[in-house]
Amino acid sequence: MTFENMWAQVMAGLGLENIPYFNEEAYVKDVLNSGVVDLLARTRCTVRCVDIRTLAGVSEYTLDQQLLALVDIEDGLRRVARDSSYTPSFTLIRSDVLLLRPTPSEDGELQTWAVRRPQPMVLDDDSPSMEQFGAIPLEYHDAIVSYGMWKSADYADDAGSQQGERYRILYEGQDGHGGRLGQIRMLVNKRGSSRPPTRRARLRPLSNKSFWVG
Repeated sequence: MTFENMWAQVMAGLGLENIPYFNEEAYVKDVLNSGVVDLLARTRCTVRCVDIRTLAGVSEYTLDQQLLALVDIEDGLRRVARDSSYTPSFTLIRSDVLLLRPTPSEDGELQTWAVRRPQPMVLDDDSPSMEQFGAIPLEYHDAIVSYGMWKSADYADDAGSQQGERYRILYEGQDGHGGRLGQIRMLVNKRGSSRPPTRRARLRPLSNKSFWVG
């Protein structure tokens, strides 16, 4: 879906104006670009490899503001502790400080998987599918439009109609964890590869025959 398709759909759906001295098109375009960022940050539907330069003896690193989220680090270590003797390979302090464990003993690079902040769309032929604008799959573009409808309806509506609230629920669900965003998260998780468990669960056999089913 092109940028023009998206902003035209929002404006037509809400009856917004594009006339001299009262042009709401620029507002809608800004909202849609914010929607791209919100979708990427909250679903992590597109990640890219980012190398972080590490220094000997330094364990804390401030992340570039162009990184919306850090998903994983390819350092050969498991991310989630399986027992008390295991130390996680990294910890995010708030959203922009990375704490590495163990502390690097020499200068080098760490390969990470992260969500990059996209460039804002400007031209009508721009699209969230393009790499520089987020590389968001086409099947998720409807969520960006729903975000645009939500924010633009809040801007344009009177207090009684509650159109913005209806579009918000469509986008993120009643509690902020469902809606279209929840569906996209589920689809993204299904697409991701999973690692096999490191341990097997063992069940004791039942020796008491009274538990048997005949």
